[in-house]
Amino acid sequence: MNQIREAARIARSLSLAGSSEELWSTLKAFAAPFGFTHLTVMKRHPELPRVVAPAIVYIDAPEDFAADFDRQRFGQNHPLILQALTQLTPFSAGELPASQLSAEQRRVLRHVGSTLNMRDGWTFPIAYCGEMRGIMMLGGPAPDMSPLLASLLHLLTHTAFKRFEELAAGASPRSRLLTAREVECLRWVALGKTDEEIGVILSIRARTARFHVENAKRKLGVATRVQAVAQALKQQAIAA
Repeated sequence: MNQIREAARIARSLSLAGSSEELWSTLKAFAAPFGFTHLTVMKRHPELPRVVAPAIVYIDAPEDFAADFDRQRFGQNHPLILQALTQLTPFSAGELPASQLSAEQRRVLRHVGSTLNMRDGWTFPIAYCGEMRGIMMLGGPAPDMSPLLASLLHLLTHTAFKRFEELAAGASPRSRLLTAREVECLRWVALGKTDEEIGVILSIRARTARFHVENAKRKLGVATRVQAVAQALKQQAIAA
């Protein structure tokens, strides 16, 4: 329960971050106690996976890592990047069967693992309404790979990337139709949470959670919670 409450607090901070530096440092501060020491953020780029450096928004790596990565043409053989470009659901490095990887793909993973000190981690494809927007990777030498934490990180990476795009476009979160609390409640509705559960997560009363959801429905011009989530996704007020 403490993880969920802390994730909710971090989600609020991410949605209001004033700079990209604040975004990545806030996300890393949440992930670090669970053994995640590395973060890579990539935006959609037409040359991915052949060329990686122009797509990188943030990376914990030596200064020349990305340029050297491209010089050795590792991108086209990086199995995590290749898989992230073809699916929308998160996956772990451990889910890639070694027997199905080519010798070059295994070499790329060994290079990345040794250079960045990563043995496992999560890859989060970032997509809105089925459209690929970017890739975020969190890893470390021995990270906590529990399902609950993975779900929380999934939510936080999408929140962070959405705010990154807003900052890049010069947008302010307060200019959106929905309030930050309404967006927050809808995110949890999208994950199947009831008003009572949202109340516990956000440390508010169930009726207060319901009030925010009802306000969001009214503003979005819909009749049901499911429609509210669908409309919020369409407007990119919440991440898929």
